[in-house]
Amino acid sequence: MWRLALAVLLTPVGTAQAQDFQKSYAIVVGVDDYSGVGLPKLANAESDARAVERYFRAQRYQVTPLIGPQIATKRNVEKAVREISERITEQDRFVFFFAGHGKAQRQEGVDVAYLVVPGGRDKNDPSSLVSTGDIAKYSRSLDRARHQLFIFDSCYAGLMGQFQTRAVGERLQYDSETFMVRDLSARRVRQYLSAGGEDQEVLDNGPANLSWFTYFLLKGLEPGVVKQRSSGLVTFSELASYVQALSANPKHTPAFGSLAGHHGGEFLLYSTAQGSPPLAPLPTITVKTLRDLGFLTRADAPEQVAPAIDRMREPIDLLYQAWMQKDVGLYLRQFDSGAVQTGRLKSGGAYSRGYEEIAQRRRVDFVRVDHVDVLKYEIMYQGSDAREATFGVRYSMDFYWRDGSVTRERNINECYRVRPRSDGRRWVIVRNDDYQRRICYQ
Repeated sequence: MWRLALAVLLTPVGTAQAQDFQKSYAIVVGVDDYSGVGLPKLANAESDARAVERYFRAQRYQVTPLIGPQIATKRNVEKAVREISERITEQDRFVFFFAGHGKAQRQEGVDVAYLVVPGGRDKNDPSSLVSTGDIAKYSRSLDRARHQLFIFDSCYAGLMGQFQTRAVGERLQYDSETFMVRDLSARRVRQYLSAGGEDQEVLDNGPANLSWFTYFLLKGLEPGVVKQRSSGLVTFSELASYVQALSANPKHTPAFGSLAGHHGGEFLLYSTAQGSPPLAPLPTITVKTLRDLGFLTRADAPEQVAPAIDRMREPIDLLYQAWMQKDVGLYLRQFDSGAVQTGRLKSGGAYSRGYEEIAQRRRVDFVRVDHVDVLKYEIMYQGSDAREATFGVRYSMDFYWRDGSVTRERNINECYRVRPRSDGRRWVIVRNDDYQRRICYQ
């Protein structure tokens, strides 16, 4: 069956290394039986929640499990958040995980995503709905947390990206892991990963009685699967690239990005080998099996996926960083000399520009602009092979011009095609389809 589920992960970081937290808190919510609110029963939500609970217990978190229809209510969720918010400090970390049904409703012309929990009369009862606004409220109540990471295993989870961000993560290089951990832990983090886009349902019935998304999330946290580090360290971006690349399929396309308050840090996780008691390894699924099931994986082996996707998406990330730095040279270096940009005009027409026209227009724009706020940036892997990769992007940006005017762009959909340069050192953009009606799902 197709499963509706949502996971949210919020985490604060201490002042130095990630292992220096004084306390670690987790609230884990999962519901299969929604008969009380008139929704179909789910197959794996509660087993997903229990598996995630085991992982965080192994990482020495103090876990509050809210699993099953009798206790996984909105009242209990808010009570648990409130109790932790009263004692959490910058030296602690916090996780909130939700697995269950999700839904979307259009309100005043805007689509709003909800988690559905038991307790109300039906699926539309406010006491059964946790909205994007509620999640934002929970986040604010835990604002002392330096790091917050939201993970959405849900249909309509892309709508959660309507939380806004004012920073796109820099690509930083470090001489040592110790310095990397110290630096990334010190920066504020507001990141998220969603299993599907805003109009997609999520694939259930994966391996080990888990949803496919949660399976890849936890598989990526096993020793050496995503990154070979003796410490077991896995950054959120590394894990998200792995999950995104392996779980993308024609029905849903994982996305990850940054949310309000993100200041360039990185959420840090550790492999299951670091915890006690040790967790049983999940079964290994071959790339051939994934392809046979219709997944979009193109690497020959899972361990090749995360670094490959990270390199492929780099020119797109750097476009947004260039706007924030007002660096037109950085912007133009992300395009191939034969690149094409197309788009839809407000008048209903369309345009097509080659590299020279792209460069000419952007040089003018970068002179005119005073500063740019990137309010939302969401990127979705669409598939790839050795020669080309496709990504969908949804963004919201404010352009503040030197003449005092402001251009506000909201929830703009784009499609990017990238290819490796002839020297193989980096990927560049060969096609950008802007102002699309929807993200270019394959």
